[in-house]
Amino acid sequence: MTSRNVAYPNVHRPSQGKPIQRVSPFSGRTSMLSAPTLKVSQGKRKQALGLVVRAGGNTCRTDLMNLPGDPSLTVFTNVSMGDKKMDFMLKASKAVASCLGKPESYVAVCVEDGKDLIWGGKADPAALCTLYSLGAINLQNNKALSAELCTLLAEHGIPSNRYYINFFDLPRENCGYDGATFGG
Repeated sequence: MTSRNVAYPNVHRPSQGKPIQRVSPFSGRTSMLSAPTLKVSQGKRKQALGLVVRAGGNTCRTDLMNLPGDPSLTVFTNVSMGDKKMDFMLKASKAVASCLGKPESYVAVCVEDGKDLIWGGKADPAALCTLYSLGAINLQNNKALSAELCTLLAEHGIPSNRYYINFFDLPRENCGYDGATFGG
């Protein structure tokens, strides 16, 4: 079995493991940077790691390319959820998985409750939500999740006309996980 060093983790680095010149935006000084390397064995070990070596020595994490990827929901609210917060998070996690057709094992939910938040100049109960996902962002799924979250937020006194959910469809290469991206 043979081994060689390849550029990693920046799999699309044009320097292909060669030093690159960097100019500091503050001092204007020039310095040389070396690309980090990882010893990748050829053959079965490389396949087990899910790595393939592309032309030019760049590596690609093929084990991540077919995974469903990240749906992550963040909720900011001025309501203090107290001991009901975890229940809300668990229900929201199931709703995200169900509405987007993704495994719940990939869903992340973060709730920041009791925050300073005004809506229309008033501090009445309100929420701001963001959902990031690799695919599955479309009118049908967004409407379904908006309806589910409306019900869940209402359980905490947040009316349906005092929350926003912003939906973001991420390109696979723009979502990092396990030292690589879902783009490879």
